Amino acid sequence: YSKLGSTHSALGNLEQALEFCEDDLVLTKELYTSYPTNVSFKNGLAISYSKLGSTHSALGNLEQALKFYEERSRLGKELYTSYPTNVSFKNGLAISYAQLGRFYRDQMENTAQARSYFKQCLVLWQALANDYPAFVEYQKNLKWVQNNLADLDKADDPVILLKRN
Repeated sequence: YSKLGSTHSALGNLEQALEFCEDDLVLTKELYTSYPTNVSFKNGLAISYSKLGSTHSALGNLEQALKFYEERSRLGKELYTSYPTNVSFKNGLAISYAQLGRFYRDQMENTAQARSYFKQCLVLWQALANDYPAFVEYQKNLKWVQNNLADLDKADDPVILLKRN
């Protein structure tokens, strides 16, 4: 269901993608509820919430999207706190902060909240980029979040704001 949701989302069939993402969430919740000590199922649940957040955001269902993004972030924090040496959980939490930052910037036009999430994301990706300098994806993610923070700083610059008005 997850792969079908991703495929339909990529094709622009958002309503169909949403159905598959919801089906995925139901099954993933059942697995995690049945096996709450299985970390993989908990991580799968977090990923399901992320995909639902993205799909609802694309459909314009902003309250729903935020709810799913926040739930993804909550689970990501739990996973990372329980397993701080797990690189995948650290990166997953950074991704959830990036999603929330982008959501608050683009959908809610709340630069203060966006900045807060981007800064949390920055800390995690800086650590990953430093610990794994050969892993290009972490370097790219770090650059991405640095650029987003710089763009927010430019947007809030009083001189630039005066020039716009």
